[in-house]
Amino acid sequence: MPDPMATEPVLHKIVQHVGDTHHVQDVQQVQKAHGLQDIQPVSNDPEVQGALPASHPEQISITTESTRYAQTRYPFPPFIIRFNSGKVTSNKIKEGLIAYCNQKYQMEINILNCRLSNRSSNNDYDFLVFLKDASSFSFLLDQNHWPSTFSNEDYTFPYSPSIPPQLSLLIKNVDLRLDFNEFCQEIKTRYPQIKNVIRLKNKFNNDIKLVKLELTSSSVREELLLKRKITVDYIVYDIDEYLAPANILICSKCMGLGHFMKQCTQVKSTCRTCGDCADDLKLHVCSKIEKCIHCGQNHKSNSLKCQVVKSFRSELTRKLLSSINCSTSSTTNNINNMSNSGFKYFSSEFPSMPTPQYLPTNHNNTMLTKLDDLLGKITEVNNHLSNLESKYNKFEQFKTEKQESDLIVKENLNLFSKQSIEFKKDLVHHSLLIERHDNLFIKLIIPMFEDLFGLIASQNQDKKGNILDIDLKLKLERYLIQMKKAKESKYSTN
Repeated sequence: MPDPMATEPVLHKIVQHVGDTHHVQDVQQVQKAHGLQDIQPVSNDPEVQGALPASHPEQISITTESTRYAQTRYPFPPFIIRFNSGKVTSNKIKEGLIAYCNQKYQMEINILNCRLSNRSSNNDYDFLVFLKDASSFSFLLDQNHWPSTFSNEDYTFPYSPSIPPQLSLLIKNVDLRLDFNEFCQEIKTRYPQIKNVIRLKNKFNNDIKLVKLELTSSSVREELLLKRKITVDYIVYDIDEYLAPANILICSKCMGLGHFMKQCTQVKSTCRTCGDCADDLKLHVCSKIEKCIHCGQNHKSNSLKCQVVKSFRSELTRKLLSSINCSTSSTTNNINNMSNSGFKYFSSEFPSMPTPQYLPTNHNNTMLTKLDDLLGKITEVNNHLSNLESKYNKFEQFKTEKQESDLIVKENLNLFSKQSIEFKKDLVHHSLLIERHDNLFIKLIIPMFEDLFGLIASQNQDKKGNILDIDLKLKLERYLIQMKKAKESKYSTN
């Protein structure tokens, strides 16, 4: 039987584009020791398929068992449901799930298999539910579509299955300079059924122009595939299928490639970790030092990261693709033979041309590159215009505030000028009053007091001329001196 670590969810699409790490190198790298070239990501594009290097049957032999194994594994990852007791059987789960979806949602669920997991612990019982088609898988991705119990036994979902390639798409030529977060938000807003948007990377871990879409609806995926286009932020992108990688058949006895354990001719068993052979692996004392029997590197012999395993996968992928092309050619031959009774065409008599070492430059890619540059420059111009608009708005606001402040200042100046005129009028009026009072005192009151003081002084003498009141005389003299000084100061001021 095949090694369990080599058993991945295999799809009826035969080949895989990108692995769980979302790197293109899953089908891109090959064993350097064999002198093979790097393989481009697998796609439906004939130009991409034409870039695959020539096979090396003398170095890597693809057996019939490997091909059958890659084409007959379960096409979708299983749903894992966990029970606390072993009262529920796989048949009850299968029948209960089909009946529940049919009665409540009128949905026909196609279950390929349901079995108890080999890794179940003593206290937990994990059942694996394998589905047959994409519509059933996408429908059950929503846990609300599951029954609450099976045979009155509660259960949980310890893990959520990953989105398979049958529910995935590829967007081509996505500019590396755009805001990827806004790009993802725009796609998810336009298509809520898209769960994940992933920018793919090359073998150097650098971002590339391919973006992977993981959907939860098979109908939306088929709709997008029919259009072959998707519009994001007013830009139309080409979309293509996301193809799955071929499963590798690894013998669990000798760790060899391309055969089952029942077909293995090796007598002893090989340890997958250290690579040593032993009669009984249960009695084998492993050194725990990882060493691959294929390439000698420090990883397990059944690791999918091994360069030899990657080379085997590349050749297996090439064989599967060539078998598809041959089936297409045979169909074309049958049609030609039926339509032309006098002439029969056999593709075997006209072998295909060898693959060129250098593919011609794609003018569409050049045009797309120029369009990307143009879009980038337009974006820069838009940013500059936005900055100019912001500065202009601020200047207009400052100008408006300045005009308002100028009006306030002008009104204050007018008010001050009016008050100044009023003050001048009051000053002239007070000046006239002061001058009038001065004239009244100088010309009338002071002379009158002088005459009055002179009269009082004459009355302050007896018949002999003696002073009657000395104090009164002194006061009168002092008053006269003060009035004289006041008159002199007035005259000096004038």
